[in-house]
Amino acid sequence: MNMKKLTSRKMSHGIKISHKGFNVTDLDKERSVKAVSKTVLPHLLSGLALPYLLGAKTQAERYVFAASQLKARPTMATMSCLHEASTLFEDLNTVVIYMRKSGKDHKDHQLWMDIRNHIRHAVREEFDKENDSVKNERAQRLGLDPKLQISIGFDIDAIKVGATLVEVSRIKKYLAWAEGVIVDILAKAKEDGSIEGIRVIKKP
Repeated sequence: MNMKKLTSRKMSHGIKISHKGFNVTDLDKERSVKAVSKTVLPHLLSGLALPYLLGAKTQAERYVFAASQLKARPTMATMSCLHEASTLFEDLNTVVIYMRKSGKDHKDHQLWMDIRNHIRHAVREEFDKENDSVKNERAQRLGLDPKLQISIGFDIDAIKVGATLVEVSRIKKYLAWAEGVIVDILAKAKEDGSIEGIRVIKKP
C-alpha cells in the first residue's frame, strides 16, 4: 500500500531552481536551447553554497557547545561531538565542491574533504565501502594509525583526526573567507544584471 500523499499545499518560503533552459517563474514556457548551452554560472553555484556555509557556521557553534560538556558528561558529550563534527564536515565538504566549481580553491579544501571522508567511510552510512588505495592515501595525509578503524579526538577548541589537529578558529577563518568569496561573486552578478531582487552587503 502506497502511503505517500501528494499535496498542492503552498509553503510560505522555499527554493526552486529550474533545469537548464527552463524559466523558473513560468515553467509552461518552451525550453530555451540557448540557455541549455550556457556554462554553469558562478553566482548560481555561490547561491547553492550559501545554505551549507551558514550550516557550517551553526555546526561550529554546536560542536563547541557539545565539547564544553566533555568534563561533566564525557560519554554522551563525546557522542554529541562526533555527531556535530560529522555534520560540520559534511557542510564544509559541500562548500568545497561549490567553491571549486566556481573556480576558487583554498589550502584547506583537501583537509576538509579528507576528514569528512574519514568519518563517512569509517563510522557512517558508507562504512568500509571504499577503495583501499584511496583510504590508505587519505590515512597517510591525516597521519592515521593503519591499525585503527577511526581515530578522532575532541576538545573545546579543536578536533584531532589521526595526527592532524584542526582548531575551531581555523574553520571559522575559512568560513569567513568562503563567505567573502560568495559575497564578491553575488555583488558582481548584481552589477552585471545577472541577478536582481537581493541586497548584497560587502564587509569593509
